Amino acid sequence: MGYDIVAKTRLTAEEIAEVLQLVQVCNEHDGIDLKVNPDMLRSRRGTETEDFLCYQDDRLVGFLGLYVFHGEEAEVSGMVHPDYRRKGIFRALQNEAARVCRERKIPQHCFIVQRESGSGKSFVEQLGAVYSFSEYWMDLAPDKKAVLPPPSIQLRAAGPSDLETLIWLDVHGFQMEEKKVREMHQSIEQNDRSKTYLILTNDQSVGKISTMRTEKAGFIYGFCVHPEHQGKGYGRQALAQTIDILLSEGMQKVSLEVACENSNALGLYESCGFFVKSANDYYKLTL
Repeated sequence: MGYDIVAKTRLTAEEIAEVLQLVQVCNEHDGIDLKVNPDMLRSRRGTETEDFLCYQDDRLVGFLGLYVFHGEEAEVSGMVHPDYRRKGIFRALQNEAARVCRERKIPQHCFIVQRESGSGKSFVEQLGAVYSFSEYWMDLAPDKKAVLPPPSIQLRAAGPSDLETLIWLDVHGFQMEEKKVREMHQSIEQNDRSKTYLILTNDQSVGKISTMRTEKAGFIYGFCVHPEHQGKGYGRQALAQTIDILLSEGMQKVSLEVACENSNALGLYESCGFFVKSANDYYKLTL
């Protein structure tokens, strides 16, 4: 029996609900925790084709989403219903996504594979994708609060006039190319659920930390302290203050991601009450 692939620039509320239901089915079947970035699905700009849905008899049986933060690669996440696997569905979705990326001159896919997903790992390896790095997904434990000395930093919400400072901090804090950083900031500006804070000491910007909010959950990302100011406790204070902000706004859950090899950051997050919930492995494929 055949299936239909639908490519979308923006998903309807009903389609997002179908995708999240499919995520739940796959998570329960495989014992995993798929990363599909539902907030990003809800905030698509609608200018580029980034979501691909596979239907059989009007039932959603497969999904693939593209997440493009800069022009050098597209992150890829998706799944196929357990009853419809080994029928070439995800390969067909990936072929469509690859075609769209080639048209946009995006040269590479970066697949997000939940570590416990045997089917996901098998697919990317058969495709010829090469393992690149891994990240832990961490959640804040309930009733956990870091005990800190009196603060020596302040957080200030960043505005449009702070753009060059934010770019400078990203370039030096993450050792990233300036071109990539500028593209990523342009993408983030489109999302009204995102808010970035400058980390200040004596009115000097020494770092930054960003947050994404849903109705009940907060996500922390883009967190860095300039190398010249590391080791002074600024990062721990900034993280604790950010947690307090999110909790005071009624967030019932706070999460973040950290590279598995970044033991210093992992220790920092654990000291502030976070625990490792799952891990994602990233595989890259040249298109």
